Amino acid sequence: MIEGLRQAKLTPDELQANKDRLNQAVSEYTSVGELVADPKFLFQMAQLVRQIAVDTFELTDPTPLFVNRASADLGETLELEETVNTMKAVRRHPGSHPLAFTPTKRKFPITTVQYDLPFAMDLEKIIRGQLDASVFADHAAEAVSRVFVETTLDAIDAAATGNDYYGRAQSSSVATNIDASTLDAAIRTLGDVNSDLFIAARYHTLFPMLAFTPFADVALEELRRTGMIGTYKGAKVIVLRDDFNFYYNAATIPANKIYLGGARKGAWLHERDVSALEYQSLDSERAWLKTGFRLDFDVTVLQPYRYHVITIT
Repeated sequence: MIEGLRQAKLTPDELQANKDRLNQAVSEYTSVGELVADPKFLFQMAQLVRQIAVDTFELTDPTPLFVNRASADLGETLELEETVNTMKAVRRHPGSHPLAFTPTKRKFPITTVQYDLPFAMDLEKIIRGQLDASVFADHAAEAVSRVFVETTLDAIDAAATGNDYYGRAQSSSVATNIDASTLDAAIRTLGDVNSDLFIAARYHTLFPMLAFTPFADVALEELRRTGMIGTYKGAKVIVLRDDFNFYYNAATIPANKIYLGGARKGAWLHERDVSALEYQSLDSERAWLKTGFRLDFDVTVLQPYRYHVITIT
């Protein structure tokens, strides 16, 4: 198992079973009027759709590969504290008063951004069998995943632009396709400031690596569970599955970026539990069950030298 990956609460089979139970429960109602007349079931239905969406997102969420995660309750102040080592061995002079070193602390206030993901479940289409109730959970999970993944990768892209503390560049570029010399230089640089390295990108971007001499395949089971397709000079090679949205004609993960990181993460994803603000309401005239998510999170990169970003030009 790749260190740092979050473990989903449910397996794919358990998740599918929950979706089937949701669809079956709705199918027991024979008319929109009967469904609208049962507000308790509609409340539970909205809750279950949101829970399935969260479980689906956690099953495929790649962000723990890049960031540490921390959470807080609604209304709490988020602050990151870092202990700095000030100790230093000094030459002793008999009879003199020695220096006394003590650790110091740096504090960073954390700000988060609120997001709203509202959607309406058309009960008439559900009753007619034109849509399954579980479709809304799947689409909501994809939308949640897009905003988390885009925010995480954008934050790393923006931060990894300078030099590490050895004066080496945190980013590089190469024309057309990734080549061994560019990748070797990035691994060599990052290996000085991180450990247990990984190389992550879309499959299209990583494909030229399959021909590199030191590349080694892994078992298909590892690929299915983690997206890891092999190793290269000790670094894990991981495919980031893109969630292309046809409606917006937009990709979530850029095809021209390769992200290198390791076990020591230099970014923090802070999120507040705002489940108390989630809602549902019924539009009886349209037969719409309106519900949605409230999200409150952001990514802070405090140690950009823990990453290296290669851009394909």
